[in-house]
Amino acid sequence: MKAIEFDRYGSPEVLQIVEREIPEPAPGEIRIRIHATAVNSGDWRVRGASPFLVRLFFGLFRPKKSARVLGSVLSGTVDKAGEGVQGFSVGDRVFGMSDLAMGCYAQYICLPESAPIVKGTEIISHEEAASIPFGLHTAHHFLKKVDLQPGMKVLVIGASGAVGSAAVQLARNAKCHVTAVTSGKNADLVKSLGANEVLNYETESLAEVLQKYDVILETVGRTDVKTLRTLLKQGGDLVLISAGMKDMFLAGIRSAFWKLKIHTGVAAVSRQDMEYFRKIIESGDYSPVLEKTYNMGEVVQAHEHAEKGHKRGNLALRMMEA
Repeated sequence: MKAIEFDRYGSPEVLQIVEREIPEPAPGEIRIRIHATAVNSGDWRVRGASPFLVRLFFGLFRPKKSARVLGSVLSGTVDKAGEGVQGFSVGDRVFGMSDLAMGCYAQYICLPESAPIVKGTEIISHEEAASIPFGLHTAHHFLKKVDLQPGMKVLVIGASGAVGSAAVQLARNAKCHVTAVTSGKNADLVKSLGANEVLNYETESLAEVLQKYDVILETVGRTDVKTLRTLLKQGGDLVLISAGMKDMFLAGIRSAFWKLKIHTGVAAVSRQDMEYFRKIIESGDYSPVLEKTYNMGEVVQAHEHAEKGHKRGNLALRMMEA
């Protein structure tokens, strides 16, 4: 099989297509023929060892052999089932996450039956399905902590990205009043997803906004936390999706002194979450936002695109023809 791996940290050019043996599923595992994965911020951060903390988990000087194939999301079909597998059959269409195990930049992967993988739906393509888990599960994880209620005023910064576009739709589903911060060219997109108001960051400054919000989601990590504090109602919820170590460390202290709730950290994922995601896709309550699909041989360009930022939703990476 073909896989994309990197044996050193660096620019997108360190990614190389290699030949590997097709893995065999152990008891309790399923082997998935991956049709598509997606290029997410976590992928290029690990590849570039940014922040430096990445090296503590994936290898200090070089990436560990077990971590050289990136990719944490997938859509494909079950190709083989190990002994004792009961929930999946060969031929099942599936989508979900390998989570921290990564390994989805490959044409085949073996995962435990208990992994956050669920049977897929044919109403969307493999590329669209692969684009769902990262942004949607991140937004869903933090908004569950917030407990959205109808009528709440929600501000989403970076509303046209993978996490932001998912957050806008989830807040809309909860009947909140959603204000989306994005560029002028993406205003129509976020409105179509359910945003009630749009702030164009190219012409409007958050520092001049007079409105107060119940919930603020900062998805890009570029807005000063002290500015966000002034926009939040007392006791409100501030979600810092891309918080650095400093903001994560200070979250508890600031929450107490500022009399608000700051949410940071890693978004955990479960199979129950994936089942919910499939449900809202099938009901029409969620639509994946896919800007572009790259072929496997275009992975360098895909990483360059993702790392520049300002993408509309997600970028898919086709591993083989469906």
